[in-house]
Amino acid sequence: MFKLDSRILLTLIISLTLISAEIDNAFPRSLEVRLGNNEIANILLIGIDARPEEINARSDTIILVSINSQIKQAAIVSIPRDTRIIFQGRNRKINMVNQLIGPAALCQEVSTLMDTRVEHYILTNFNNFKQIIDRLGGIYIDVDINIQSPLTGVYLSKGYQCLSGQEALTYVRFRSEVDGDIGRAQRQQRFITALAEQMLKKENLPLLPGVVMEIKENVETNISLRDMVYLARLAPEYKTDDLITQTLPGYHYWAQNSGASFWEADREIARSLIDSLFNGHRYETRLEAPPWVNSY
Repeated sequence: MFKLDSRILLTLIISLTLISAEIDNAFPRSLEVRLGNNEIANILLIGIDARPEEINARSDTIILVSINSQIKQAAIVSIPRDTRIIFQGRNRKINMVNQLIGPAALCQEVSTLMDTRVEHYILTNFNNFKQIIDRLGGIYIDVDINIQSPLTGVYLSKGYQCLSGQEALTYVRFRSEVDGDIGRAQRQQRFITALAEQMLKKENLPLLPGVVMEIKENVETNISLRDMVYLARLAPEYKTDDLITQTLPGYHYWAQNSGASFWEADREIARSLIDSLFNGHRYETRLEAPPWVNSY
């Protein structure tokens, strides 16, 4: 009768454990399983403006959505695209990671920055974004700033109104001279909240399956269609009042050696930000820079 040597058995067990770990790392756990176990699920929303010949492009928009199914809340955290990270041994802006390596690497950098596991991503070219809004019949939002964009042919005045896909795209990408990227991040948060409110209206619920398919066809994502459908079914359980919006706190500064402009995140706040938001804490976006920093 064949007997398995204990050393061979131990080696086999260790090998299978390592293989299992590699599989877990290669394929993100199902969102349905994670949320069903009352775990926090993180999804990174990445918006790019890629030219037709580009495979990867810099991230114009980076937003971390954290879903807490236990308390039925979701946190929407905007990460300024100029946030400084150490990448490949150099000071880099976080928006360059997707261009250099891809969305999975960007997820890893956000995981490190915020000390939370980010496995899932949804990446969209802004041109595809317009189709999703138009499928919903536009989006109602209180526009907070006058916008004149001859390039896109969009002219908006302040006030509550319904925006088409092109108008919505111009709104979320608009960067005024006064508030820069931070103001744009706040407009994007306002837009996501309005989008959620629009999608969760009773009359729009029948449109959700079509919206899910539109998203699936026009984005790059590692979220399965099953999980997408699951999220669409889960959405009515959340109210817009349960959406928490926050921009990663920090300050602007100029790097003296290169002249580059960065957003320096408060690392301590960043590492505990998700838990703090779900515990009711809120932070000012613009923090006071240390005296030695050449800030603006």
